[in-house]
Amino acid sequence: MKNRYIKRWAGAALVACLSLAGSSCKKILDLQPHTSTFTEAYFKTQQDARTALAGAYALLRNNLISNNSWHIYGDVTAGEFDINRGLDAFTYPITYGEFVGLNVQSFNWNWSGYYQLLQQINLIINKVPGIPVASFEDPAEKARILSEAYFLRAFTYFYMSRIWGDVPLKLEPDLDISQAKNIPRSPAATVLAQCLADCNQAEQGLVFGYANSDEMAVRANKGTVLALKAHIQAWTYDYAACEKTTDSVIHYGQYDLLDSSDYKKVFIGKTVEGIFEINLNYSQNEAFSPRANNGYSLPTISTPFLPTQPNLNWPISQIYIKILYPDHDTTYYTPPETFDTLKDVRYRTFYYHATTSSGQTLKYSNFIFPDGAAKQDPRLSNNMNIFRLPDMYLLRAEALDSLGNRAEAINMLNVIKARAGLLPYVDTPNAPELKHTIVKERLREFFYEGQSFYDLVRTHTVSDFNTNFSDGQVQAGGWMWPVDPALFKDDFTLTQTPYWSGKL
Repeated sequence: MKNRYIKRWAGAALVACLSLAGSSCKKILDLQPHTSTFTEAYFKTQQDARTALAGAYALLRNNLISNNSWHIYGDVTAGEFDINRGLDAFTYPITYGEFVGLNVQSFNWNWSGYYQLLQQINLIINKVPGIPVASFEDPAEKARILSEAYFLRAFTYFYMSRIWGDVPLKLEPDLDISQAKNIPRSPAATVLAQCLADCNQAEQGLVFGYANSDEMAVRANKGTVLALKAHIQAWTYDYAACEKTTDSVIHYGQYDLLDSSDYKKVFIGKTVEGIFEINLNYSQNEAFSPRANNGYSLPTISTPFLPTQPNLNWPISQIYIKILYPDHDTTYYTPPETFDTLKDVRYRTFYYHATTSSGQTLKYSNFIFPDGAAKQDPRLSNNMNIFRLPDMYLLRAEALDSLGNRAEAINMLNVIKARAGLLPYVDTPNAPELKHTIVKERLREFFYEGQSFYDLVRTHTVSDFNTNFSDGQVQAGGWMWPVDPALFKDDFTLTQTPYWSGKL
């Protein structure tokens, strides 16, 4: 059945980013459907392929930053923030596991933007093979562009599956919008198997490292693909494969941990620690203004760091922060874990008044003021971290522990603890439970990086850290999001996420 629902999926404009290769990615959503004649005429040269790929990265960027979605799905749900209901009534219910209701906005349920991105990616995968190799300055460039497209498709579907579970698996572009067809949701296992297949395809045309430093971390290389692959393997509990994959990234990826004194640089971006980032660099015209979205673009920060934003929409949850940095924790540990909070460089560097009702997180606080001393026109210049090297150390620790290699798991954990300025984990009869210690270290390391909720789901610890989620809701699949009822119009193939069926 042809309808507006599927046409929205297929509407990612190829020409939306014709000027993207040499300018900002901001103006990217000229999303008009195009005919097969247009696409046949377009994919002829190396520049066509490059511009199409730049458009795909731009669409990914837009999807992740729009409406703070990266942080809503990955951080708010974890319980990291005690959201001010009076300032952000739309996000407030989400931290309580209420994904439906009067105030929850439908854009949280709607996956159309991701299918617009997938249309762009599928066009590249479909059309670039037909461009003659002679049209490329370097034959390897053609393979690289295709490999990056396969990575982007794998990442997008993995990201969507962690949000909605089963999703429609669309692997071909709609070359003629009038012929577009609806397809049902595919089982999550099928989607994730395709993600791994795409990762395997992506590896073939990519290498470790970057020949061009401008592309560092913001374009995929072999290490980026392996980092994604490791996450998929951990999500599916294939820890034997995950251990090998993370080991490859750590030893061959050409990444390194920054010294703790340089920790802030990680979040400005393009350091040797970064594996994959969304480019928000001011010098490349990619920074954005908090004022562009009525102050809600940066809900976790306010004065004195952001003069134009006196109100703090998302203060840090005092309950959550005290779980991560306890004076004494008797919940899991006998004898209780003690924690010297001020020794943790992450706490000292990235939190402001964390245990008060106005706690702020400062990971993303690198403001540039084009208007100088007036400071009325702030621009945020912090890349958004997707994968970075500590992720691989701690994911490998989790895998090793699950495989029974406790000693090497502790070694991986202690690398990250040492960089944070903490004492090592010592394996004694009275030592804290290792699995839970690794989870907590991930939550400390990746606070406000869009990772935490997925870590909690994967390790079955959601209600341990966000007590607003009941075990019953999580076990019944209530950690997954509902699908926007608007997408059901004239589409009889679509079904609602089971937990939310009848609740919208």
